[in-house]
Amino acid sequence: MVKRALLGVLLYAFAASAATAQNHFIPAGTTLHCRLTQTLSTKVNFQSDPFVATVTEPLVIDGKHVIPVGSTIDGRVAWLVRPGRVRGAGEMRLDAEKVTLPDGRSFPFSAVLVQAYGADGTKVQDEEGSLRGPTSRWSDLKEIGLGMGGGGFIGTMFGGAHGALIGGAIGGAAGLADTLRRRGKDLTLPTGTQLNYQLTRELVIQGSGTRESAQVVEETIR
Repeated sequence: MVKRALLGVLLYAFAASAATAQNHFIPAGTTLHCRLTQTLSTKVNFQSDPFVATVTEPLVIDGKHVIPVGSTIDGRVAWLVRPGRVRGAGEMRLDAEKVTLPDGRSFPFSAVLVQAYGADGTKVQDEEGSLRGPTSRWSDLKEIGLGMGGGGFIGTMFGGAHGALIGGAIGGAAGLADTLRRRGKDLTLPTGTQLNYQLTRELVIQGSGTRESAQVVEETIR
């Protein structure tokens, strides 16, 4: 009885040691490259909505693909702001929460978005990884300018220089009112948008032998 118990302890220690030896430690600062598998937009999405991205470049440590291509990253829309009438840009923050390997093993991790490619006019704007979409400010100014120019031309035809000033003011006011009536452009990340996340903490990928070793120990003790 004692001999069997001792044998079980020894086998368990051996298995635990072997499993630990297969663990891979990915340091903070490492970048994970992935692409969105669906479209996200400030027009249709809400805070806390989930998203999934697929790893596009393998993470290699000591010649082994620790996080291979095809692994998935699950996350959520942690923060979202729709473009307003004066503030004409949408914003959102995408928090990555876990990575799942092709064999089904999942590991939570902490990371921040550092780059995004494939969404026109969208860029990472701060250290928290918040995204800011395209602004409509330039097009709004053009519309106001066109309104002023058109109003000034009509005013000149009917009232000379004085009429041009009045017409320009009226045209500009009309363009401004129309601009304020409409919302700005939504931030849209189409399917396939490249997202690069940088680890903020060490990520430990446990070896696949961990589960197998535990099963061997249990069978041996039995």
